[in-house]
Amino acid sequence: MTPKDNRRQDYYMRIIESLNQRESWENRQRLFYQARYFGVRRKVKPWPTAADLHVQLIDTAIEKLKPSFVNSAIGNDILSSFVPMRQQLTPLTVSAERWFDYNMREKTNFQKEIVSVIDHILLYGRGVAKVIWNEDKKRIDFEAIDPFHIIVPSYTKEFKDADFIVHILSVSVDSYKANPLYKQDENFVKTITGKPSDSVGLRSEIQDEIYRREGITDEADNDRIILWEMYTPSDEGWRVETYSPLQVTTDVRKPFVLPYRHGEPPFVDFPYEITGGGWYSPRGVAEILLPGENLLNKLKNSLSDYVELANRPVFEAQNPISLNTANLKMQPGQILPQGLKPVQFSQPPFDFQRLMLEERMLAEARMGNPDFGAGSQYQISDRKTATEIAAVQAQAAASGDLRNRIFRMGLAHLFKQCWSLYTQYNKKDLMFRYAEETGTMPPEGIHEEYSIEPKGGLDFINRQFSLQKSVARMQMFLNNPFVNQGELVKSVIEQDDPSLVRRLYQDPQAGMGSQAEDQATEIATMLATGFPVQIKPADDHKAHIQVLFQFNQAAQQRGQQVDQISMQALMAHLQQHLAALEQVDPNTSRAIQKQLRDAAKQEVRAQEQALTAQQPQI
Repeated sequence: MTPKDNRRQDYYMRIIESLNQRESWENRQRLFYQARYFGVRRKVKPWPTAADLHVQLIDTAIEKLKPSFVNSAIGNDILSSFVPMRQQLTPLTVSAERWFDYNMREKTNFQKEIVSVIDHILLYGRGVAKVIWNEDKKRIDFEAIDPFHIIVPSYTKEFKDADFIVHILSVSVDSYKANPLYKQDENFVKTITGKPSDSVGLRSEIQDEIYRREGITDEADNDRIILWEMYTPSDEGWRVETYSPLQVTTDVRKPFVLPYRHGEPPFVDFPYEITGGGWYSPRGVAEILLPGENLLNKLKNSLSDYVELANRPVFEAQNPISLNTANLKMQPGQILPQGLKPVQFSQPPFDFQRLMLEERMLAEARMGNPDFGAGSQYQISDRKTATEIAAVQAQAAASGDLRNRIFRMGLAHLFKQCWSLYTQYNKKDLMFRYAEETGTMPPEGIHEEYSIEPKGGLDFINRQFSLQKSVARMQMFLNNPFVNQGELVKSVIEQDDPSLVRRLYQDPQAGMGSQAEDQATEIATMLATGFPVQIKPADDHKAHIQVLFQFNQAAQQRGQQVDQISMQALMAHLQQHLAALEQVDPNTSRAIQKQLRDAAKQEVRAQEQALTAQQPQI
C-alpha cells in the first residue's frame, strides 16, 4: 500500500471508531425524533383497542421557541452591525452593512437554510451550517446539515480545532453522474451504489424513521450513493478528500486544499446549550422534555382508558345464567337479562386533567415560555398578581436571553466567514438595494478590518416591545438638552418602519428655512395682488408668524408703504395663523396676540402725540 493509502486507512479506522462511540447518542436522537413526530408508543396495552395517544409537548415547545430564533437571525432590518477597526467615514460603514445585508438576503439561500438549522438546534441540541462560495453562480451557498451527517471525534468542541471532519453525502445515482468533478467509471459507480448501512455513517433505524414520516418506501435507498467528504488540517490549510466508504482507497474527486482566506473549515455549529463536555453533550428541547411528554402520554391514555370503561362497562352475573354475549347490544333502552348488571366503577382518586395541566406548566416554565393563564383554569385563587407575573416574565426573559446569546455567537461566526468570502471573491458586484432606495458600495469599504455582530438582541426579537421601549425613552428624554432630540425621534420611527425615516424625518432648522421661504412667497403674492392666501394644515404657524413680523419691521425701517388692500390681506393671514396656533399652542398664541395689542396701543399713542405736537401753541 502507498503512504496515501495508509493515511486513508488510518483515518478510516478513526472515523469508524468515532461512529461506534456515538452509537448511544444516535439511538437517543432517534428516540427524540420519534417522540416529537409520533410519540413514544405504549409497550403493553391493557386490551387490543386501548388508546395509544400522543400529547405533542415537545413539538409544541419547539414551535413556540423557533420564532424567537428566526427573528433573531433574520427579523432585524439589517442582519449585522459593522464596527470598523480603522479610521473611516460613517457612511462607508453604513454602506458596508447594507451591501452585506442585500447580498445575504437577496442573492443567497441563507433565510431558508437558517430556519432548518434552528430546527436542528431545538430538536437535536446542535445545528450545523455549511458555508461555501459557488463560483458558477458567484454567490455564497448555505446548507443546513443534519447532525447525523457530520462525524467528528467525540472530544471535539469547535470545528476549527477538530482532528478531522467528515460530511456524509447521500446522493442519487443521477446526481452523482451529473457532477463532472466525480469519477464517472461505470464499474466504479456500481460498486459504491446501494442501501446505506451502519458502517457508512447512516444508521438504518434513523433513516427508516425519517422515511416513514416522509412516506418514502425502502426502495428509495437502492438508488443512493454514500460519499465521505473528509476535511483534515494541514500546513497549507484544510485538505478535502472525497471517497466512498465502500472503496476507501479510490478518490471520487481529486483532493484539494480549501482556498478560503479565513483559514477555517466551511462549517459553523450552533449548540443549544454550552456545557463542559464534548461534541455530543448539548441537549435539545426533545431530550429535556421527553420525561414530561411520557408522563403526559401516560395520563392521557389512562384517562381515555377510564372513559372507555365507564362508557362500555363489563357485566357481572348474580346467578349462573346461560347467555350468548354476542346477542347483547349496547344501545339506549336495552333491557339486560335477569341477574345481569354492569359493574360500577368508582371515581378516580385524582384529577387527570389537573395533573396534566401541572406537568405542562412545569415543562413551559422549564423552557422559559410560561402560560400565565393556565394556572387559573381550575381555581380562581391560582391567579397570579401583576407583581408575580412581572417576576416570572423577568426570569423567562433571562432564560431566553441566554439561549439567544449562545445562538448569536454562532451567527456572528457565520457572518464573519461570509464577509471574508465576499471580500475575497465579490468586489465587483457593488450595487445594492436598501428599503426603497438603491446604492453603490465604495470598493474601499470592502475590507476585513471590521468587527461584525448580529443586529439586535432579545429586546429586538419582539418589534412591538422594542417600539414601546423607544416611545417610553422619547417621553422620558423629551426636550432634554443633554439628548439629541433628532436622533431620539429617529429611534422611534426606525422601530416602527425604517423606510419612513427618510420620508418623515426633517431637521428642524431645514424645516424652518423651508417654512420661511413659503411665507415669503405668500407675502409677495398678497403684496402683488392683494388676494388673501389661505393657510395650510402642514404650516409651521410660529415660523410663518415670525416671518410676518420680520417683514413688518423691515418695511418700517425702509419706510415702505403698504397699500390698504394688501395690509388687510396680510392681517387676515396673520389672524388665521394665530387661530390655528391657538389650537396647538394656546400660550404662545396668546402671548403673540398680547404683543400685537401692545404694539397697536403704542402706535395709537404715538399718533396722538404727533397730532398734539402739530397743533399751534396759544
